[in-house]
Amino acid sequence: MRTILLSFLVFVAIGWTYQSKNPICVSAVDDRIIDTIHSKILNEDRFIRIDLPKSVANSSKKYPVIYVLDGEANFDATKKILDNLTAESSSKAGADVILVGIGNIWSRYRDYSPSHIDSSRWIDKETAKATGGGPAFIAFLQRELLPYIEKKYPVSSDRTLIGHSMGGLQVINILLKHQQLFDNYIAVDPSMWWDDEKLLNESAAILHDKTFENKKLFLAIANESEKRMSMEQVKKDTSAKTILIRPSFSLAEFVEKNKKNKLTFEWKFYPREHHMTVNTPATYDGLKFILY
Repeated sequence: MRTILLSFLVFVAIGWTYQSKNPICVSAVDDRIIDTIHSKILNEDRFIRIDLPKSVANSSKKYPVIYVLDGEANFDATKKILDNLTAESSSKAGADVILVGIGNIWSRYRDYSPSHIDSSRWIDKETAKATGGGPAFIAFLQRELLPYIEKKYPVSSDRTLIGHSMGGLQVINILLKHQQLFDNYIAVDPSMWWDDEKLLNESAAILHDKTFENKKLFLAIANESEKRMSMEQVKKDTSAKTILIRPSFSLAEFVEKNKKNKLTFEWKFYPREHHMTVNTPATYDGLKFILY
């Protein structure tokens, strides 16, 4: 699969140069920039997709940057959301940002899991063997990807991180333990159930003890997929059908109990969306909260 994808990218790529004082030589596919960075930390090449504002060629300004985890799946949808937000508002906030999609279709459980597990009812044993690579992925972001983007593209220090599912778990993990890396966080239906709710349990003390001044968090919670339940029904339910989403309600409660930590927080329950449909409406609401 990986070899096929790489061959496809090479085949369709065309030369593209960012016309500025410091030309950028990358490849473009479907009007999107495809760049690559070799990670010594992860010992692999990582592909990233970039969308630059139209004004970038004639401007010397620095632009806020939005990083999207699982870039292959979520980059185009996020760009469309930004376009729609710009069209709906007199503000150009949605247009004047640089969008970075961090590719990851091979190793999500490795990169997004903050702790290792030996087994789970939700993933197979072979996949579980590779879990716990979250710290290495964060080191890759901090020491390799963010400096690379800052050196190569006209980005400001204003950073947003978006993640869904396991990616949402990593978003919460970074907010709690590496809050200096980003200013804004959008966690869409995060997998707070991971490792017997280990990160959730840690979050209670962290949210109480730390200060999150000038940080924003948008938390989205989907409904369970088989039956539409009200928020009150989900909170009261103790069956297996809501076991994946109840921890996110607990996280929201922990945040709201610690308002003195100065975290700017908003959350929303989507009763008509399940885990696989919630990402687009939640990203729209999250970006609207962050940018407007």
